[in-house]
Amino acid sequence: MKRPLFLLIIMTILALSACQAGSTPTTNAQLREITINLTYIPNVQFAPFYVAIEKGYFAEEGLQVKLNYGNEADMIALVGSGKEQFMVASGEQVLMARAQGLPVVSVYPWYKKFPVGVVSLKEQNIQTPQDLKGKVIGLPGLYGASYIGFEALANYAGLSDADYTLSSIGFTQVEALVSQTVDAAVIYLPNEPSQLRALGYEINVIAVSDYLDLVGNSLVTNEETIANDPDLVRSVVKAFYRGVKAAAENPEEAYAICAKYVENLTEADQAVQQAVLAESIKLWETDPLPGSQQESWENMQQVLLQLGLMSQPVDVQGAYHDAFLP
Repeated sequence: MKRPLFLLIIMTILALSACQAGSTPTTNAQLREITINLTYIPNVQFAPFYVAIEKGYFAEEGLQVKLNYGNEADMIALVGSGKEQFMVASGEQVLMARAQGLPVVSVYPWYKKFPVGVVSLKEQNIQTPQDLKGKVIGLPGLYGASYIGFEALANYAGLSDADYTLSSIGFTQVEALVSQTVDAAVIYLPNEPSQLRALGYEINVIAVSDYLDLVGNSLVTNEETIANDPDLVRSVVKAFYRGVKAAAENPEEAYAICAKYVENLTEADQAVQQAVLAESIKLWETDPLPGSQQESWENMQQVLLQLGLMSQPVDVQGAYHDAFLP
């Protein structure tokens, strides 16, 4: 009676070993290496990418991702020329690039809201765009999403360039406000407001998205990659989408993962950085719907034409692609 039982145990062990061998995870040597280009520097706002890497979402798609950081204008030129395949870019950069013959395409509308606004100390009593008349307004410079977002907001309020003074202050908005060098500052919504509140200041924030529906940050590729390697685009979008969902649903875990990618995050002001992540999540599109982007792209193009940043309109339907949305 003991012999059949012994044979049964041996057979069971062999079967389990075979199952384990068949479920061996994909090794790095078997993964396809790709680069995703991110603007700015490592930051908690890029949490979905960090989460997607660490939780294996890209690996499950057969991909090993390298993250590269740099200047948005430089990167969009590389992606548009086909020298790179993926990046994060703001909507105005996509349209201006296409107007210059660079065939970049948004394949995932990461931000459902345009992330730029104007912040001021409460004592300035700047509560609406019209209240900016006669004010000195600091901004990083006369370029990029900050400048375009502000000019769109001012135009909405019926203000002309003569109604306010713009001051290029780089990325010193908090210091410029506190020292009263400027009356208000153009900011990235998750960043400077969180810092000012942590310092104990009462503030007013005017979000561009409360008045205008413009395209925010997107995951971007190019027409060549879409045409020649659609499965790759689909895999990148799927993994990134899972990263966005996971980070939004579990920000504490996402923040912990960020520490591996953001230098000195553990030494930074934890409350501020967690607030930056929380405010960022509010802007993300976690359930993108095909066919919902057209108006935002048309509005953005109109702003660029009004500012003279584009001389001729482009076909905005070519600027984004819904087919890869999960």
